[in-house]
Amino acid sequence: MTRKALVLGATGLVGRVCLNNLLESEEYGQVEVLSRRPLELTHPKLHVRVLDLDELEANQAAFEVDDVFCCLGTTMKKAGSRQAFRHVDHDLVVLAGKMARQAGVQRFLVVSAINANARSPFFYARVKGQMERELSKMELPLLAILQPSLLRGEREDKRPAEDWGNILNRIVEPLTRWTDAHWLPVDASKVADAMVGMALMGPETGLYKLRYRDFLVFAGKFRNRHAAGSAD
Repeated sequence: MTRKALVLGATGLVGRVCLNNLLESEEYGQVEVLSRRPLELTHPKLHVRVLDLDELEANQAAFEVDDVFCCLGTTMKKAGSRQAFRHVDHDLVVLAGKMARQAGVQRFLVVSAINANARSPFFYARVKGQMERELSKMELPLLAILQPSLLRGEREDKRPAEDWGNILNRIVEPLTRWTDAHWLPVDASKVADAMVGMALMGPETGLYKLRYRDFLVFAGKFRNRHAAGSAD
């Protein structure tokens, strides 16, 4: 059966790759996108609705899909205030989870952060942790929370902390291959591949938190499956 997917945050670092993966996948026959701005992309499977994300609740019909890939996120600098940051990284994500649950979505996959902790003294980590906690209460059939550390990739908005982290990672990564190394920076494309790999080849139900090594496993599964499909 051909699946339908919804992508939120399709213009972001992970979201862009996730969207391309879904469009290239034979398993997905329709891909919905809710976006704050038009995409520089067209495809027969793709249906884009341009809207202010504060209008999300008025677009319940877009959640009539099998899988939701939630890549929403911003920065404090871009948001302009703690309240605005929390609105995107917590409120909108939690609302998306509620709408997915109401629509009977089978799989909800969301990008969070390695340091997510609802009781953290650090604002960013606390917001991410509280978002995870609220989603976990919803009893979605499958909830996959991806927890990357710093992301590698070309962003439209520069993030100095990630740039320095990526430089450091190139130095120390060869020394840490024998550890779980969940804190290592990871290519955004690996996280996106892992999201789709988890949706296609992961368990059907349950709550799962994926980190660095999990990204490599499910990204590999997705790429192998995609390569086999292309060969056919």
